[in-house]
Amino acid sequence: MSDISEWYWRMRMGLPPRSKDREALKRMAPELFGLNSSNELEFDYDFKGRFWDASAFRQEVTNWLQTEEDRPLVTVRDGTCPQQDCPLRLAGRPGQIISGRSDADDGSIVIQLMTVAGGWKAKADAFFDMARKVHRGKGPIKDILVTDPFIFLDKSEESTTGGLDNFRKYLDCLDIPRSEITIHQPPYAKGKKVGSGPIWRRTVADHGNRNGYRVRFSYFRTVTEARFHDRFYLARHTDGSVSGLFGPSMNGLNDKSFVLVGELEAPTLKRLQDCLDGWH
Repeated sequence: MSDISEWYWRMRMGLPPRSKDREALKRMAPELFGLNSSNELEFDYDFKGRFWDASAFRQEVTNWLQTEEDRPLVTVRDGTCPQQDCPLRLAGRPGQIISGRSDADDGSIVIQLMTVAGGWKAKADAFFDMARKVHRGKGPIKDILVTDPFIFLDKSEESTTGGLDNFRKYLDCLDIPRSEITIHQPPYAKGKKVGSGPIWRRTVADHGNRNGYRVRFSYFRTVTEARFHDRFYLARHTDGSVSGLFGPSMNGLNDKSFVLVGELEAPTLKRLQDCLDGWH
């Protein structure tokens, strides 16, 4: 069954749209995702089972696309996570529910899947795996935006080094065309004009040249000139779509602290894009 037909049967069965369903519809009917389409949305989706004209069918599909995809759940017990560095394993105590909701009398819980990593190797691997999943799976990239105020600094707060090398590894996780890519840097980043900033840009540009693509640099602007404390990594793909993930600073990937790494959900990503000049 092709992607084109899968979305239709999921809608007929009352199932929420997946990312691949949205992408299939975007390829087939990009008009549904236009700037003006959101003005006509009816968020109370109720599938009627039949359509009397083309406009009614369009409206039903548009409403369906606004429903939330069910997030995957996993059942675990405190202290039993198979990952050696997982807080559920390290800090779990009998009868203690760390997150999620109670699922059974034996103390098991149901949690929403989210990547938690601690220890330098586990953390770096988790971040790069997430970058490949979130960014690379959505096609070639033409722009990257990083909000990390410490992006230019190679040394972390815990005095470990590797920020530059980690950013180059991040680039290697992406599907970059053999032409060029633009990296939008934070205008408030430490050392942006002297010292670490120029060194960072030169090193990243050299990495791009060695891998067959040119790197352009720019500073992003926010609509309200606000700064970001959190570390967001956005990628604009050649088809105009945007993917995003959150995580630690690049220079913090080698620290021993625990971090959370994950994909920015659609509502959060849209709100973030609305704050960025030229990204909404």
